[in-house]
Amino acid sequence: MALAIKSYIIMIVVGLALTFLLTLFHTQNMLGLESTRLLPTQSANYTFVKEWGSKGIGDGQFLRPHDLEFDKNNKYLYSVDRDGNRIQVFDKNGTFLFKFGQKGQGDGQFLVPYGIDVDARGHVWVADRGNHRIQQFDSKGNFISKFGNLDGHPSSEPGKFDNPRFVEVDKALKYVYVADSKNNRIQQFDTNGTFVKTIGKLGSNPGEFNLPTTIEIDSKGNFFVNERGNERIQKFDSNWKPLLSWGSKGSSDNQFCHMEHIALDKYDYVYVTDPQSDPGCSKQPRVLKFDNNGNFIAKFGSYGTEQGKIVDPEHLAIDNEGNVYVSDRHNNEILVFSPVSNSQNGHIQHLDGYFSGGL
Repeated sequence: MALAIKSYIIMIVVGLALTFLLTLFHTQNMLGLESTRLLPTQSANYTFVKEWGSKGIGDGQFLRPHDLEFDKNNKYLYSVDRDGNRIQVFDKNGTFLFKFGQKGQGDGQFLVPYGIDVDARGHVWVADRGNHRIQQFDSKGNFISKFGNLDGHPSSEPGKFDNPRFVEVDKALKYVYVADSKNNRIQQFDTNGTFVKTIGKLGSNPGEFNLPTTIEIDSKGNFFVNERGNERIQKFDSNWKPLLSWGSKGSSDNQFCHMEHIALDKYDYVYVTDPQSDPGCSKQPRVLKFDNNGNFIAKFGSYGTEQGKIVDPEHLAIDNEGNVYVSDRHNNEILVFSPVSNSQNGHIQHLDGYFSGGL
């Protein structure tokens, strides 16, 4: 009798436990909380899809491609052809559409163009590094305005530049931010080019910079800045209060070596081009992916000149589907990598030949 009662109690306990687990599983699915799942954009796997470009001055060729930027509808992919002193525009499949710019100091001309941003209206802003100025164009490349050093010489004065590497416009179309690299600061302007203020100075403390190269703004208005000199990424709130930073020089998953640029996708994940090219580093170029607080998610890429491989990754852009476009300034081409996931069950799918978080 006692044994029967004991068995009955055990059955009740097991039944309650199973009911709890099934209820928890159902609740997680209903609320999107299933901890074993990853969104497609979190995928630890990326696979090479396609590439285009070669060395030259023809349409679709490059002389050291640099920054890449999509318009908000992914209709145009703007590509900075640095030593070609022009901007080339493609569709997302790599079909050449049009180009603008040539070498010079006049309106609409460039001398070592570097960073590019497409604002909410579709206007194109270019950091004209060699001319130490910022230029604004419409979506078709027609010149609108310029500001900065109109004499073409570097300067440390407020509102002027020494080798500006990047430009970023906020979503409200109120302010323009410039990575004034060799002055080791960020400068803020209104969209008419009127100087507002200087942010930061040379150093390695929070809020200080050593060769800042990119500025990105996430969906909450937080700023991200990467620094070549400090080999780190800093995150700031919308008022430029330092929130956190990550990175140091090295080859581990949260280190960088000759870090080039960063980009954010629509989910605010942070992507980094890391050539690993300095002495003592791995010499294995890669793209690294982090969450919005600097936690490592994935890496992909391998060294080489063969199809799908990279030598010197410079910049990158992410389209609305999570595909990553990378410019390789050594191979003079743009490569496309896609996240790999199993659409049936949401789990990451590990397939032979795909990058799986390693090199």
